[in-house]
Amino acid sequence: MTHPSSQASAAPDKGESLGRTVISVARHRSLDRLNLSAPTLAGIVLVPLLFNAVEWLLHNYLSAGWTGVFAFWLGKLEIQGVVAERLTSVAGFDLPLPHLDAMAALPDLETWCMTAALTIAAGLLTLRLPARMLPLRYFLLFALFIQLTALAFFAVVPEQFPYTVSSYIDNGMKTAVGFLVVLPWAHALVYYVFDFSWSRKIALTAMTLAFIVVAVPLQLLLHVYVVQKFSLLWLPVLSFVFGPTLIVFGCIALYGWGMSWKRLRGRK
Repeated sequence: MTHPSSQASAAPDKGESLGRTVISVARHRSLDRLNLSAPTLAGIVLVPLLFNAVEWLLHNYLSAGWTGVFAFWLGKLEIQGVVAERLTSVAGFDLPLPHLDAMAALPDLETWCMTAALTIAAGLLTLRLPARMLPLRYFLLFALFIQLTALAFFAVVPEQFPYTVSSYIDNGMKTAVGFLVVLPWAHALVYYVFDFSWSRKIALTAMTLAFIVVAVPLQLLLHVYVVQKFSLLWLPVLSFVFGPTLIVFGCIALYGWGMSWKRLRGRK
């Protein structure tokens, strides 16, 4: 027969073994540190400088190419306007950029009423979007808010609208130049610091720059086509919602794709 004291002494042993259970907690990725080598630090500075130097050397060809794109699509889309290169001040530098001499009409009563009805209908449909499409709902509601403010402005003081088609295109081209200059430095801060090969880093920046070079003039031409067809009432929403915002979204999408590429060293 087992003595009671031996049973009593066994119980604490079991409890102690349970009390010594070790739970392994993985290190959170926010505590990781980037260990940048000297060549990587040098590349973070030198590669963006190289991209900017190439852009400067090719800026005349870039402007001529953009002007040719405008001239080609003006005829294809039957846009009323004339395009020519002219020197434009950008951050203190006089750069040749395409200038589009074009006009668009103020909205008449019929255009205003049709746009208002379309905006209200789009708002009602947007509110009925399912919960899983909440980000899209917020984006559309923001666009509809901009359009509602434009409707209110053109209903009260349409003659005081401060923008023209030509000034809008000039600002769009200046914005494109700004994107081309800043983007290599943005990639240096948020992409070059990771352990991708330099060929991949340079390729992502080159592809994103090419996207900007191609997308911006086509986007601006589409905007000119819309406002000439449907009046200046549509210019605010095209500018604030479907202008540089979409170009930034495209750059972010390419960056996300680049972050999925294979790295030099695998990580758990």
